[in-house]
Amino acid sequence: MEEELEQEEQQDEDQKLFKPSKKGFFTLLLESFKFFTLNLPAIATIVVPVFLIVEYLVPHLSVFVDDLASGWTWWTWLDNFLSGVIEYITIEFIRQLIGGIAWIAVIRVIAGAMHGEKISGVQALKDGTNMLPMYFVTAVIFYVFWIISSLLLIIPGIIFAVYCAFWQYSYVLRGKGAFSALTYSYSLVKDDFVRVFLNVFGIMLFLFVFDYFLLEFISNAIAGAIDSEEGLLYGIVNALLMALGKVLGVGIEIIFLMMLFMTLEEENTETHN
Repeated sequence: MEEELEQEEQQDEDQKLFKPSKKGFFTLLLESFKFFTLNLPAIATIVVPVFLIVEYLVPHLSVFVDDLASGWTWWTWLDNFLSGVIEYITIEFIRQLIGGIAWIAVIRVIAGAMHGEKISGVQALKDGTNMLPMYFVTAVIFYVFWIISSLLLIIPGIIFAVYCAFWQYSYVLRGKGAFSALTYSYSLVKDDFVRVFLNVFGIMLFLFVFDYFLLEFISNAIAGAIDSEEGLLYGIVNALLMALGKVLGVGIEIIFLMMLFMTLEEENTETHN
């Protein structure tokens, strides 16, 4: 009985935090942290194993595509170059597929909590697997356009990325795949570009500092206090700490952008009513 009451209280708190309203960057960030702590176990069960697989297991699959282009041409250097390209594309493709499943799963867990529905990590990963094909198609369309626009002196690429910043949420939460996901995101951002740009830039900067300075420093320091850099224990401790850090980074990023996404949807609805 007490456990049920605690779950109801958490669901009420989740729904209060996710009530759309026009909030500033720091308010959104603070509320993202609050919501993250309420749903930490569910997010961790998805992110930790996926991160460990993607970062420490998938790279070893390169042995299956090593020197694949050997003998393709008359020049050894060109064979080596082509083999390297094939290896990189193959490993990155696998990493993106697995990462895509996890991204969808975390969005599903958070969206479920928003509506008072508890979705297990296993169920969310199943949903992520089922939704992956169209997610992948949409991702390819997004990155092709982003790369093309980025080649035009970078600035157009940044503008495109901001307008389409919510393509993942448009697909996972609203069922808008492929080009519809991009156009739906654009429709939400077009009247509030500067605000969205500042918020997206702010959360990306925060996560960059956290990932590449704070997290790496803390992980290396703790692992180094336990074992030498060449030691097995160092590698294990460092990997686990990095995985736990990724739980925070991924969780905060998704929650923050989802709150902003919902706020824009609410404002867009009010404008057209």
